[in-house]
Amino acid sequence: MIRRAALAGSLGLVLSFRTASAQEPRALDRAVSDGVDRPIKDYSSEGDASSIELNPALLSAVKGLDLVIMGYRSVSPFTRGSGLGGFMTFNLGFGLATGIGVQALRPGFGGGFPDPLAARNPDVTKISWAVSGGDGKVAAFGLGVHWLRAGELLRAPDLDFGLLLRIRNYASIGAVARFGPADVQAYGDLPGELSLLGELAVRPLGNRTLELAAGVRGRFRAAEPGLRASQWEALGAQPRGRIAVRHHGLELAAEVEQVRVSLLDPSTYNFVRADRAVRGSVQLAVAWDFVKASGGVHAGLGEGLDGFGLAARFSTARQGRVFWPRLVDVERLDLSAIKSERQLLAVLQRLERAERSGARTILLVDARATALGWASLQEIRAALVRVRDAGGHVFAYLEDTKLKDYYLASAAEQVYLHPAGELATFGLKSTSFYLRGLLDKLGVQVEALHIDEYKSAHEMFSRTGPSDKDREQREAILDDTYAQVTHDIAQARGLSVARVRELVDDAPHGPAQAEQLGLVDAVVYRDQVVEKIGDAVGARVKFARFDDTEPDPKTWSTAPYVAVVLVEGTIIDGESRTIPLLGTQFTGGDTIVAQLRAVRNDPACQGVVLRVNSPGGSALASDLIWREVSRTHEAWKKNPRKSPPIVVSMGDVAASGGYYVAAGTDHVFAQPTTLTGSIGVVTLHFDVSGLLHKLGVATHTFKRGKNADIAGFYRPFSSDERARMDASIRRVYDLFVKRVSDARGKTPEQVDELGRGHVYSGTDAKELGLVDAFGGLREAVALVRQRGGVGARRELQVRVLPVRKTILDLVLDLLGPDRGDKGLRGRIQARRAAEPPLPLVLTTAIARLPLALLFLPQDQPSALMPVLHAIE
Repeated sequence: MIRRAALAGSLGLVLSFRTASAQEPRALDRAVSDGVDRPIKDYSSEGDASSIELNPALLSAVKGLDLVIMGYRSVSPFTRGSGLGGFMTFNLGFGLATGIGVQALRPGFGGGFPDPLAARNPDVTKISWAVSGGDGKVAAFGLGVHWLRAGELLRAPDLDFGLLLRIRNYASIGAVARFGPADVQAYGDLPGELSLLGELAVRPLGNRTLELAAGVRGRFRAAEPGLRASQWEALGAQPRGRIAVRHHGLELAAEVEQVRVSLLDPSTYNFVRADRAVRGSVQLAVAWDFVKASGGVHAGLGEGLDGFGLAARFSTARQGRVFWPRLVDVERLDLSAIKSERQLLAVLQRLERAERSGARTILLVDARATALGWASLQEIRAALVRVRDAGGHVFAYLEDTKLKDYYLASAAEQVYLHPAGELATFGLKSTSFYLRGLLDKLGVQVEALHIDEYKSAHEMFSRTGPSDKDREQREAILDDTYAQVTHDIAQARGLSVARVRELVDDAPHGPAQAEQLGLVDAVVYRDQVVEKIGDAVGARVKFARFDDTEPDPKTWSTAPYVAVVLVEGTIIDGESRTIPLLGTQFTGGDTIVAQLRAVRNDPACQGVVLRVNSPGGSALASDLIWREVSRTHEAWKKNPRKSPPIVVSMGDVAASGGYYVAAGTDHVFAQPTTLTGSIGVVTLHFDVSGLLHKLGVATHTFKRGKNADIAGFYRPFSSDERARMDASIRRVYDLFVKRVSDARGKTPEQVDELGRGHVYSGTDAKELGLVDAFGGLREAVALVRQRGGVGARRELQVRVLPVRKTILDLVLDLLGPDRGDKGLRGRIQARRAAEPPLPLVLTTAIARLPLALLFLPQDQPSALMPVLHAIE
């Protein structure tokens, strides 16, 4: 019985072997013009330089300079596509990209097997050129031209026409038509072929983590010259599909496709008939910033592997990174380099990433010569504390140190001081200049109309010292700021608040004394800081610069983002302006209005944070911004699914007009040391008649209309004119009060009591209901994510807007055509240009005044807080 079973098994094995041996070999039917084969073919997704070969429209989605070297080797003798190729593309910008490719192809059978279709598959050199136009984030088209040379035969070039259409970040469509050659005629033994391919790629998560794609390819062949289209051989439609999973710099992809094959006689290897087969492939790619390597295999046509492909990509755009910096890398934060709100927000985002890295994070805070305001320092300091709470390490280095520097450094677990440095922590001060005496000597009088007793922006010109009300509010702000600073230092260093105040009064402290008093942890030279940090963490360390942004692109189109719209510096009419050499920023009402409209209508925008660091300025521009903030907020309340929520984050200063613009939404964040409030209006009238008299200059004005020269510099107001201007600023103030009362749920009388130009610290403003909560950018972004229904794990970019103009942009603005006759800005500029120029002496004097005043028109209501209110 056992013998019979063994005999039957042996017979079955022999028969199965003979059947397998007798199985008809399947040779891949592939046009030689298809080029080097590859395991994964991308017609609609990301693309690279080798997309010249697949869909030239994808070149528009490839950034910068891109180089790909790839090869394919057939393992099965009947698998075609072996060869080596190199491709290079360059995105020129302006929606234009181009590239070239060179390939050496060996599509014949391997292993010495006779190839019945050898004449149709000779060794070929293929040279390609392609150009693409359009925006790779929205839509693009491409043209590819390919020349084939087989021995002495050089046929007419192939033409590829490609299209690309992005459906936001969730779908992408690619389509390609290939005419091989352009006239679709046979050249020698090389048949002509027309192929049409369409592919749809879907990203269900809205990013590149998971990608699914499906498509179909149709082929038509002209085997003989002169055939009409109706005589072409239809090779059928061949469906295809692929899947890709990506994480940072790793990518695992798989593909399955139906292909056309030629069945061969197993004895003679002559062609028997055409058929279809299914083959699959898998590929692994690994990237490290600007370099990417991939390898993959095909299977399905034979009994084992059909072939394998390798590729290397070099690009000026980051391709991802497999892993992140080691534990021993230390990042240095130079806070003296922060000169603008934009740079501050970039540092805050870096600290967010450091917090997410947890115990891997080691930071050295270089707190020398910090020039930030107290609210900005408080926001950075809170971020450093969160890094420590997440398990990271934070160290600080000081030299000649002021109180601001030490306040920030005190958040570190260890504070180092240079042996030649000292702690010059003398306390806080706020200095104002009063020009009334100077202007009296010049013969210039300033009439200040203001609402009301706390509105002290005019006192620089109208008084020789502070008013009682201004003194009161300044003292209160200093008290609140000093209390916050000493409390935070005391908590960080394990001291009492009273002791910290004593140490401030006893300053300066030398290095040895500072260490003895427990204000610093060690006295070290600059070159010893790395060694000291290494001792603290128990490892050898080195300084490294970590990337500010994620290195790999996450989406096809515009990535989902939170817009941080900056209102920075004085608010002026018209468009924003920058004085690069002075680092001075003016926020134009028209610019912010246009920006808010753009993000409100952008489907990719998931939320808006209005970041205000402004003492105010033009009342008109402030109201224009308020209106657009209000419209954005109301649009979200009406339809939360289609409109982004908006909240306000206050920086160092958000007062007067800076507070006005914040009244358009229902939630405002501030720091305890933020300067805010100043609900009031002021207007200044300069009278230079006394100066002109001293210079021997006489004026005479011809006018039509009783008040035509009401804004003139050459005489004081009449009582009637003063009454008119009083009524004007009263209307603006009443409107200001109404905006705030509507936003804060208070009566106009309550707002008036809190207003009248009164400036508050963030601490007092929260108690009085003028702001809602303490916090900064982090808290504001978290709230708009919550209101927008964005999950905590979903990645969102933080995009700071408006986009900053470069020096080239500013130069082009100056050299460009004058468009000053359009819009409100043009009318204002035209009016100013029509006014007679001031005498040189007065022009020189005004040039020395704060720059903000030069951009605010005279005799018009301004929502501006006191000119100099810095606390050092």
